[in-house]
Amino acid sequence: MDRQQQEQQTRREFIRRAALAGATTGAVAATVKTASAEPFAKTFFTGAVLGANEKIRTGHIGLGGMGTADLKFTIMNGSFAPIMLCDLRTPHVEQRVMKMFGSRLEGAKIVKDFREVIDNPDIDAVVIATPDHWHCLPVLYAADAGKAIYCEKPLCTTLAEAHAMLKKVKEKGVVFQGGTMQRSGKHFQQAVEMVKSGAIGKVARIETFSLDNTPITGIGPGDTDASKYIEKGLDWEFHQGWVEHKPFNTNRWVYNFRWYLDYSGGKITDWGAHLMDIAMMAMGDTLQPKSVTAMGGKYLMQDSRTTPDTLEVLYRFDDFILSFTNRVWNPLTFDGNQPDHGIVFYGERGIIRVSRMGLDVYASPQNQSETAKTEPAHIDPEVPDAEQALNKPHWQNFADSIRGLAQPTSSIDVLFNTTRICHIGTCAYVAGAHFASGAHFDGTSLPDEAPTHGGCTLEWNAETQRFTGGDAEAVKRANNFGYRPYLNGWSLEAPYHA
Repeated sequence: MDRQQQEQQTRREFIRRAALAGATTGAVAATVKTASAEPFAKTFFTGAVLGANEKIRTGHIGLGGMGTADLKFTIMNGSFAPIMLCDLRTPHVEQRVMKMFGSRLEGAKIVKDFREVIDNPDIDAVVIATPDHWHCLPVLYAADAGKAIYCEKPLCTTLAEAHAMLKKVKEKGVVFQGGTMQRSGKHFQQAVEMVKSGAIGKVARIETFSLDNTPITGIGPGDTDASKYIEKGLDWEFHQGWVEHKPFNTNRWVYNFRWYLDYSGGKITDWGAHLMDIAMMAMGDTLQPKSVTAMGGKYLMQDSRTTPDTLEVLYRFDDFILSFTNRVWNPLTFDGNQPDHGIVFYGERGIIRVSRMGLDVYASPQNQSETAKTEPAHIDPEVPDAEQALNKPHWQNFADSIRGLAQPTSSIDVLFNTTRICHIGTCAYVAGAHFASGAHFDGTSLPDEAPTHGGCTLEWNAETQRFTGGDAEAVKRANNFGYRPYLNGWSLEAPYHA
């Protein structure tokens, strides 16, 4: 370690110890209670000490929709100072992001390669909001460099990546916060506490659902003329990274990457990660399913996506079952008041349904209890704006964790298990996938087409972290998909890039 690295490490330790010292004397106790960065600044740091250098300096990797939102949250919080912005589309950052935030990003450096952010000794924490298949490598590099990490959900794209990330973050002991901010929402926490306390009795079934109203034309066929996008910062080979490289299509780029099995799992790893997260928060963050059944297909959407437009996944645990339902083409239900997403806990004495719209409690007509009334009880979010109700406390928790005042709400262990459950479902879908061309996943290569339908039933071995019981060919494909290899010179082992 050279002198500059030692100085930066000392500085980060100073921030942590200073906050701990203030907490010990009561000087920053208000910070934890009010979830505000301002009391921390006023009660601990004097005007002479508090300055830009004493803020948590962040580097932002990925500045699409979610990355830009995360940048806004760091600025709003006040504990952070964004000093470096990284995106392959540097013109987008220069022409839109910088103008959006103006003087609040004065002096921030713009780079294209995420490794420049990691190598910057001035950066204390990195914020990763890339496409899913680019979550893992920046996390590994950042942990090696001793940076605190905020990583969007899902944790990654494969089970192999998930294990590599968990091992590295724990080995290096860095602060890690996942982007499952619903955990920080008070009404979500209230729903979880009601389940844990037995308010609706023993829970034997949990339903999660995400329903969309996407036109049948969906995302369309996409544009395959790469030359049109060079000026916008297109670097197609780097964008694809470690996965098998496919011909350029705008739908595989930027936002719509999530509808391609090469880079993501579709809705189950998109919204499903938020929903499964709350389900497991209530039932047990370390629990793993015994078996999984997936079924679905691309039945209606007339576009180039390869993920299903209709999906049902059922997980069997020791003493309950958990399901995920998605259809992207029709959000209607017989219950006109039902939100388009949510988690429903079915207990022996009642039902709890929670979403970003609020919390509903229903009593069982057979067994009324004091905590579940005859008429459905509805609890609105404390703050109707999800930005304030969920993201504000979540980012404050990240800042407090870096300063040693708290433990991350969405730790690496938490996001690891949530993502694992989502990927177990995706693997079961791909393992039974049928393609119109007659092709199939061969262990490395995914056909450049959507399965007409897919799914199967498999057993999951928690000890070996592999699929076991089920059709032998399906078991093999599921394991190969979950642990598919890194290609194109990238690796899960340091130095990561050949």
